[in-house]
Amino acid sequence: MEKVTFECEVVTPMFLAGADGKTPELRPPSIKGAMRFWWRAMNGHLSIEDLKKDEAEIFGGSGENMGRSKVGIKVDTFNLKKSKKKFPSHPIQVKNFNINILDYLAYGTYQYKKGEGNVFIREYIEPGQKFTVNISIVNNELEEDIIGVFQLLSTFGGLGSRSRNGFGSFVILSINGSSKSFYVNIKKDRFSSKLPKFSAFSKNMRLWKTKQSYDSWDKALAELGKAYRYAREKIESKHHYEKRQYIGAPIIVNKKQKSKLDRHAKPYFMSIHRENNEYVGYILYLPSEYAHGMEGLNNFKETKRFEDACNCLNEHLTEKLEEVSL
Repeated sequence: MEKVTFECEVVTPMFLAGADGKTPELRPPSIKGAMRFWWRAMNGHLSIEDLKKDEAEIFGGSGENMGRSKVGIKVDTFNLKKSKKKFPSHPIQVKNFNINILDYLAYGTYQYKKGEGNVFIREYIEPGQKFTVNISIVNNELEEDIIGVFQLLSTFGGLGSRSRNGFGSFVILSINGSSKSFYVNIKKDRFSSKLPKFSAFSKNMRLWKTKQSYDSWDKALAELGKAYRYAREKIESKHHYEKRQYIGAPIIVNKKQKSKLDRHAKPYFMSIHRENNEYVGYILYLPSEYAHGMEGLNNFKETKRFEDACNCLNEHLTEKLEEVSL
């Protein structure tokens, strides 16, 4: 059995809850679930049947002939500090009033209270806190893959709610005591040109970063949020949602007008990197077939509409951010 120790540090607020659904707690199931997602993202070339089989062999499964997980996770959190304090202010104008772009990205984690503004429903884990993840691997041949998946999670993903919007980002400080930059460089050449059936890496992916680095996480994430909101609003004119509904469904405008599409996560992943006390924001685009396996929708037509909407948004992202060559 191999054991790998990752020393990590929280970069952006983490909205995680423990067993009671309220108290912030960094738990092994949250980490394993996020690792499963990014393992799938690296294996989008597999058929759904092979994907499920191979995933169960590594992470375990509940179906017949599926054994226990070959990956054990233990987390040392060192009494992580929690908070409900408001985020640093980065206002943007919406109609006739200002909103904090960080609140826009964290929508769903707070409630509006008259006289107080947006108040978080529960505490979050503050940036700057360190934690250690110890992973035990039964099959020694899996060690390299598991390390790679955890690095991928740190590079493009996050832990907890709103992780696609840049919250829950963390940096790996060391692996088994060795310290260096552990961010992953992804190259298109190693992936298929075929559009995957779920969010996964392919030759169709794209990556953008902020045009400059910043001295704090909130400035970098605010810049990403402003660029993303600008691009999303530019897809089509106000009060029209034929394209925007494909970026993140459902859109509910009012009781009489709502998206025809069921819930569908957007294909964009925001993350904040920190190196040498400088922060840079990234947006990763992982397109896929839009309606694979969905009843009542024509997958070919919906995927084409989805691609058209995303391509339009991508053009406007390039106006505000620097595209990274992959």
